[in-house]
Amino acid sequence: MTYCAPPLPGVSLAAPGPRPVPTPPGAGRLDRARARLAARLVAAAGPDGLLRAPCDSRMLESALALRLLTVTDVDPDARERLTRRLKTGLDEGAPDPVQEAAARAALGECADGRGALARLLGGFDHFTAGRKHLMFRTVLAELGADAFAELPDSGSDPDSGSDPGSVFEARGQQRWLITEMAALKVLHAFGTRAPRLVTEDDWRALEPCALPGPPPYGNHLARILALLALRLHPRYAAAVRARARELRNVLREDGGLPFLTGMDVFATATGGLALAGAGAPALTLRSLATALTRHQNPDGGWGFDRGVGQSDVDDTAYCVEFLRTAAPKRPGVGTETAAGERYLLARQGADGGFPTFERGTASEVAITAAAVNALAPEPAHRAAVAAAVRFVTARQEAVGPYERSWSLNESNALFRTVLAHDSFLAVAPGHPAAAGAARARARAAARLLETQNRDGGWGHVPSDPSDPISTAYALIAVARTPGARVATARAVRHLLERQRPDGGFTSRPDQAGPRPLAYHVPLLTDVCVLLGLNHARAALAGP
Repeated sequence: MTYCAPPLPGVSLAAPGPRPVPTPPGAGRLDRARARLAARLVAAAGPDGLLRAPCDSRMLESALALRLLTVTDVDPDARERLTRRLKTGLDEGAPDPVQEAAARAALGECADGRGALARLLGGFDHFTAGRKHLMFRTVLAELGADAFAELPDSGSDPDSGSDPGSVFEARGQQRWLITEMAALKVLHAFGTRAPRLVTEDDWRALEPCALPGPPPYGNHLARILALLALRLHPRYAAAVRARARELRNVLREDGGLPFLTGMDVFATATGGLALAGAGAPALTLRSLATALTRHQNPDGGWGFDRGVGQSDVDDTAYCVEFLRTAAPKRPGVGTETAAGERYLLARQGADGGFPTFERGTASEVAITAAAVNALAPEPAHRAAVAAAVRFVTARQEAVGPYERSWSLNESNALFRTVLAHDSFLAVAPGHPAAAGAARARARAAARLLETQNRDGGWGHVPSDPSDPISTAYALIAVARTPGARVATARAVRHLLERQRPDGGFTSRPDQAGPRPLAYHVPLLTDVCVLLGLNHARAALAGP
């Protein structure tokens, strides 16, 4: 089967241009690789039409799950499965020092939590660094690998007006983070024998996690922390034990617990864009688009998985872009994309940038770039898009285009910014911000070209060995860059040499959450490689 990118308006992650792509000499192997990947994505669709993108288990959640089952004294069989998962993970090598310490502590072994935390966050330069230090130290203390951190004024008179528990405040943040921080506050208060710091509002924030069904917001980590906290109040003891018994139903095949329930919505939007760029039948694309519209939240946005009511800019931007690409004439699509656009615009900050979740929190380069790609095709949003591009340009000029956010890859933010600049330059070439966008685009592309490994691929950062998903991210941007045909061909060769017999790709974990901990959704590697190969196919066919 030969795939050709269809004609699409403007700049899209799905395909790099508005023209049909001719078949260049020697493209047979590339087209066969794309066809096999496309077939894998289509086969991943579940009964509800979304692509199934489960999350692999992780040692942190598995350690906390074992702790919960131990302190509630339920389900010895599940405890044994979790124990085996942690022991196997330690034998194979933990992914980071904090997860190693968590696993050892959960197994009853000695663990240096303080040293592990220093090694993990020593070079973590991010606006969430302070919160993450408090979070991981509290988690490790709950597991027995560290002492609970001393909070400001922790020994003060309770009537003095001082509130040391305010360091756990998460007002205005995403809902799962509010839950997470309330749980950490409870664990810290009881761990330091200061339960008076816990308020009725804190318990109420945790209550949804005691209800049957999937974890609120699709987040197993937040729920496990909440259950560990709720066990400390007699009111919730029976519910906590019931939810603990149900853990066996969500353990993965290896016996461990994942961070998230999955990323089916995100994978369907990005996978749909990949299939569109590979020339998948219109019926397939419409089916995926229809499935996505069923999971649009009342606020107009989308979450990362089915049942996740917390919308975010990243998922919404990709859903809007795919709906516009896949079914521009389908009844209702204009209403759905318009609602998604309104959601995005309502989150734009005063600095022109976009945060991941709630307006008023810190804007991020990669997230802002995704919003630009979704909003640029609509002329009415030109002012918002220009402000966003100015934010990205200024951030790149100030600190370099090397942000690592919800991905551990430099190349993730770089390909997004390249697409954002291309989107803006395509629709507003004479705009006053265009010159800065062109400079920033050239700088981002130059960074990728300078850091390509000898084997043709890229790693998370320039010092890392190549892996497929990092290479795919970079290829999207490099393939669009004039004069980069040799680098593009080398990257394609690198990827094709690593395709498995079943057509898929194996890569190291790339997603991050809580940042900077890695987690893995294997289907996203196939999605991103197909996106990169689509862009390369068009570039190598050009003049």
